[in-house]
Amino acid sequence: MVKNAKLNWVRLPLESVENCRELGGYNTQYGEQTKWHELLRSSDMSKLTQNDIDFFRAYGVKTVIDLRGEDETQESPNVLINEEFCTYYNFPLITEQVSNIAFSTEKVFMGDFYVKLLENNKVISQIFDRIAHAEDGAIIFHCAAGKDRTGILAMLLLSLAGVEKKDILSNYEVSYTNLESMHNLDKLYKDVPMELIYSKREYLEKAYDYLITNYETVEQYLLAKGVDQETITVVKTRIVGKDSVMAV
Repeated sequence: MVKNAKLNWVRLPLESVENCRELGGYNTQYGEQTKWHELLRSSDMSKLTQNDIDFFRAYGVKTVIDLRGEDETQESPNVLINEEFCTYYNFPLITEQVSNIAFSTEKVFMGDFYVKLLENNKVISQIFDRIAHAEDGAIIFHCAAGKDRTGILAMLLLSLAGVEKKDILSNYEVSYTNLESMHNLDKLYKDVPMELIYSKREYLEKAYDYLITNYETVEQYLLAKGVDQETITVVKTRIVGKDSVMAV
């Protein structure tokens, strides 16, 4: 059955993507909600069916931001890279090959990993500049699972929009539920750290609290990472609307 792409979908009804979700509909400090059909977060998009591609086109997707490293993009390229209705960009939000982390024998606490992602300032400013200058329409950003790197960027964007911490954390926690194909990874790959499978509240909370403790606000964090004030304002406006931002 063809799904109506003009509706507001919490989890997009796709055939080939488990964890593609809206950032629209969240309560903000501006008295409004985050805009629908503006920002989408997703897991791997290398196996999109034609129906999924058509849905993205009808949904209004104009910009694709891939947060994966070179090894991942070469092995599993995003199918939308060849589509004319949107423009693809790759900003690796990581400093080493993901495979080195996924199959590490050392114990991994994802909260600590997320803090390292926050302090990797090589692409944060580029990502926010691209969002600010993106063509009108929906922006979709993704990594592999749509949980970790994507979760950090979603946290920054929702925080910038004035979304409450509770809602930001609950948005993150949904990933494990959606990623059903990962639920048995520990049985398939004995060396995969269990922390990589889950999206527990305390993982992202460690990064959120670190940001507030060390930078006080997400805006101060972004300024410290080279994002200028004009770009911050434009991105915020894209998420909640100009009238809402100017009214506060």
